[in-house]
Amino acid sequence: MAFVSSKGAYGLAAMLYLAQNPDKIIQIRDIAKYGNIPQNYLEQILVQLKKGNFVISTRGAGGGYQLGMDPREITVFHILERLEGGFGANRYNVENKALDFFWNDVENRIAEVFSTTLADLVDLSQKLDSHTMYYI
Repeated sequence: MAFVSSKGAYGLAAMLYLAQNPDKIIQIRDIAKYGNIPQNYLEQILVQLKKGNFVISTRGAGGGYQLGMDPREITVFHILERLEGGFGANRYNVENKALDFFWNDVENRIAEVFSTTLADLVDLSQKLDSHTMYYI
């Protein structure tokens, strides 16, 4: 069961990479390599993110992308909403109080998880990377 399309997942990966590299202009090929994202597809995603002011692009030699906002102000929800459109359970007009309660609970939990900011993800990434164990 997929809640997020490849566009949303790739867009989130690209945004995280940019957030992990503040004050740098990152070339699209480097973002694509990091996220294992087809470069042509990534270009389309970045155009959408640019229209939402999530990223800034710089043209020319040494050009690329960087975050357009503070990573503490960008949530997973903002990114996915920009790339995927709205979220919510399709209830198919079934009128049942138990199902209404269930779907409301699902939507509230998703909203809570999607309120995670890029800064939160950068912090989590750093914590997880610092606890990497190597086995020989």
